[in-house]
Amino acid sequence: MTTNPPKGNDARNHHYVPQCYLKGFARNRSKNAQLFVVDTKTKRAFVTTPRNLAAQRDFNRVEIPGHDPNIVEAGYADLEAQLAPALVRIDQHGDFYSEEDKALVLELIALLATRNPGFREARRQALEKIYKIVGGMVVSTQERYESQFGQARAAGYLKGEPLPYEEMREFIESERYTVEVPSTSPTSHVATELKLLAHMRDLIHRRGWTLLRAPSHCGGFVTSDHPVVLEWDDPERMNSKIYSPGFGLRSTTIFFPVTKHFALHGHFDQQDGRTIQINEQGVAAINFKVFLHAHRQIYAESERFGFIGVNGEIQRGSALLDLIAGR
Repeated sequence: MTTNPPKGNDARNHHYVPQCYLKGFARNRSKNAQLFVVDTKTKRAFVTTPRNLAAQRDFNRVEIPGHDPNIVEAGYADLEAQLAPALVRIDQHGDFYSEEDKALVLELIALLATRNPGFREARRQALEKIYKIVGGMVVSTQERYESQFGQARAAGYLKGEPLPYEEMREFIESERYTVEVPSTSPTSHVATELKLLAHMRDLIHRRGWTLLRAPSHCGGFVTSDHPVVLEWDDPERMNSKIYSPGFGLRSTTIFFPVTKHFALHGHFDQQDGRTIQINEQGVAAINFKVFLHAHRQIYAESERFGFIGVNGEIQRGSALLDLIAGR
């Protein structure tokens, strides 16, 4: 980690998708680069700069005595400083210019797979559900309720007499309350993500990676606020609500848009290091996968990008809002 954390307003506005990565999908990589954005929540499209996208206040902030709260954010900034020129070189040379460039892109994939608001919210919801189940168990019988309250009071966590059992049971079962989970603070999230990152990095490097080149006339690849697409190879499993694909499971594929010109295809059982040209249909198919896996927003150079419509034909980005709205 760097010893020079960012200062001022930039220290509080933390991007969970790096700006240097998003610029690869704009018309150019300038400071004022513009992206076409489709927001699936508000059901609208607009144009803005990467600075305004995929960011949350204090997303990587940590509270550790004796350390700057932005030390982790500063470490990610150091990584992005190395990543930015690597992405430019890939665009210029049409392949992984060096093993170092490849390692940086795979590090980005591992990072984006473990650090995102969707994962954090899923973790919070899971813990909230567990605590509500425990609450229901506590009031399942009057004897258990009085026993648990007595143990908590003896341990010094509670004082006074408990609420009447019937009143507490009605309160718990009505769910007229919210559960705040201290273990899902930003510091806890960051610690969990850093632990997962080491494991995810190993799984990502085990796959063979093919670089896919888009035709120059098709509008290119798009990306999103959750751009690592993991799916089953078996089409029947893709629709399963029981078995989710895992990054360490065979018979799974990863698609990752690197820039508007290139995307990566990762599989355990394929040769590593190839670069192949794909057609406009292939680009549109990958764009649709990126759209389906997005947390909320899709980013592109313009509304000219293609995606596969409901009838299998290529449609342009301008039609995506109609699809989202169900029209």
